[in-house]
Amino acid sequence: MPSSYSIASSAKVIEEYFNVEVTGQYAQKYNASPTKLLPVITAESPDGLSFFYWGINPAFVKKNSISEKLIFAPVDQILNKASLRKNLKSQRCVIIADGFYAWKHISKKEKVPYRFHLVDNSPFGIAGLWDEFEDENGVSIHTFMMITTKANSDVEDISNEMPAILNSDLMTDWLNESNTEESIINFITPYREKALDRYSITPKINNPEFDGPELFKKAPPANQFGSFTLFG
Repeated sequence: MPSSYSIASSAKVIEEYFNVEVTGQYAQKYNASPTKLLPVITAESPDGLSFFYWGINPAFVKKNSISEKLIFAPVDQILNKASLRKNLKSQRCVIIADGFYAWKHISKKEKVPYRFHLVDNSPFGIAGLWDEFEDENGVSIHTFMMITTKANSDVEDISNEMPAILNSDLMTDWLNESNTEESIINFITPYREKALDRYSITPKINNPEFDGPELFKKAPPANQFGSFTLFG
């Protein structure tokens, strides 16, 4: 399961690739993790970025834990869950990204972090679902979930799931509200093989507050405790 992702591309690159206007609210994120306010594109505002919380507003998180049910929506479960099916019908979004992170488990207690990105280093869109609710003060809060799918051969030895990356020509179709739930779900398939590159990175990615370009640098395989390993 992807633990977090990145969107550190420049505003100009995002504008050109996604054909949207990028305002001053956009900030590069090398460690885009759950509860953070992150950019998405919706059918309601297709010409610009909207900023939603991944999973839940951090003010509602207790003891720094958050259920995966609020973060991820496995594609094979969406049509069977009424709440997710409702979101799929009219509340789809494109999560903008330029990489994602996953952990390779080398033992029951050890894991090594890896960064994945497209071989040409271009940004990409991930299929997502968004929701809206009011907090106790009546303030409208927007959140999103990341749709995941079965890992392709580039990822499967690290994780059995991967983000549902959309081909550029599918992003518009994904946001097109005229598509039915049954037809749109067929857009979600494992991304084409040999399109992703990967390498091990610093275990500092395990700290959701650590956010900087060091996370893009290759590093010898090391577990979450910082100990180097020969099995990464």
